[in-house]
Amino acid sequence: MRTLAILLVAIFAVNVQSARILGLFPHTGKSHQMVFDPLLRTLAERGHDITVVSFFPIKNPPANYTIVSLEGLAAQGVETIDLSYFDIQNKLLNSLGIEKIIKQIFDFQPLADMATAICSNIVDFVPLANAMKKSYDVILVENFNSDCMLGLIHVYGLKAPYISLSSSAMMQWSADRIGVTDNPSYVPLVSSEFTSQMTFLQRLENTILNVYYKTWFRYAIQMKEKAIIEKRFGRRIPDLQEIAKNVSVMLVNTFHSLNGVRPLLPGVVEVGGMHLDHSRKPIPHVSKYFVIA
Repeated sequence: MRTLAILLVAIFAVNVQSARILGLFPHTGKSHQMVFDPLLRTLAERGHDITVVSFFPIKNPPANYTIVSLEGLAAQGVETIDLSYFDIQNKLLNSLGIEKIIKQIFDFQPLADMATAICSNIVDFVPLANAMKKSYDVILVENFNSDCMLGLIHVYGLKAPYISLSSSAMMQWSADRIGVTDNPSYVPLVSSEFTSQMTFLQRLENTILNVYYKTWFRYAIQMKEKAIIEKRFGRRIPDLQEIAKNVSVMLVNTFHSLNGVRPLLPGVVEVGGMHLDHSRKPIPHVSKYFVIA
């Protein structure tokens, strides 16, 4: 009987199949990639065949971890934020009550220029083209300021389901693609300081920016990226907004105890803290002497 059990275990162990996974991460922000790298490395260590397209290739990758480095295609975003910017106040705008609105709008604008510039470069990048000509079981795509990779997935005819990864809370233009409600009367924008309990004026500001960001993303990024791809490959492609709705699952770097309760769907999974190193030493016992009032 023991021999039969061992034989069955051996048969099933041999029959285990790993997945071929493609990871597409076109953003130049180091902090974003730091969230995804532990997941990608763990998948490889558990036997999956991983191909990762990124501006920040990891060091000492596992044997079944293939790197397609985007280094050199754009300047990397490492330690580029001048925090003194947040101390500067405009008295006129502040007196009118619109300073925070203007700041949020201007803070997002560089993301559009960054997205279209990177898209213009990667459409001609041969190593990326070679990687996307292979077949995969699942595709992981960063969801932040660009949908260029989604257009390329369509161009190269990849049929694998794709999973969207966000290193932050859900962006304003992300909710629609998976059918999540983002009613601005009680769902604050990722760029705001509001909670779900907002005053009338805060709700008004939240609503205005909600409409603005969605319009901005569509015309300043999506439509331009679509034009870049069509010009490069000489043919029309579907609206990137429609391609984006084919997402199967969205992993979001939030957790309701910290980010607040949101109306989500089963297709949206909160994975806040998945990048943390749990092998490190636990918090010292001295912490028990601190009391949260």
